[in-house]
Amino acid sequence: MHWAFEYIGDQWSAPDHDCWGFFRRVQRDRFGRDIPAVAVDAFNRRACAQAVESNPEREQWIATDMPQEGDAVLLAHARHPSHVGLWIDVDGGGVLHCIRGPGVVYQPVKSLKQSGWGHLEYYRHV
Repeated sequence: MHWAFEYIGDQWSAPDHDCWGFFRRVQRDRFGRDIPAVAVDAFNRRACAQAVESNPEREQWIATDMPQEGDAVLLAHARHPSHVGLWIDVDGGGVLHCIRGPGVVYQPVKSLKQSGWGHLEYYRHV
């Protein structure tokens, strides 16, 4: 079984285990990267989008068209990303992310688009 599935079902809770908190946790635990915390109201989509756009951590990541295991995936319902997850190479690839309600889930790209996440951007740590 893939390592990512041990996280499935972990509960969402702001600010420690929202999408950014979960992303930080997995980057630290699985990839040895210490990602800084971001103070943002996880209930405010606009504030989340602004935090994604202005976060200095973005300078440590480069855009890629071919995501690999552990790459960051920025997700948006519209143009501006307001959510983050990790690319996981399972069943053709998908995103492991933490959302309000179900908590940590794995979704293939097709399922993400059906859930309204129509815009995905992939980033690799440099």
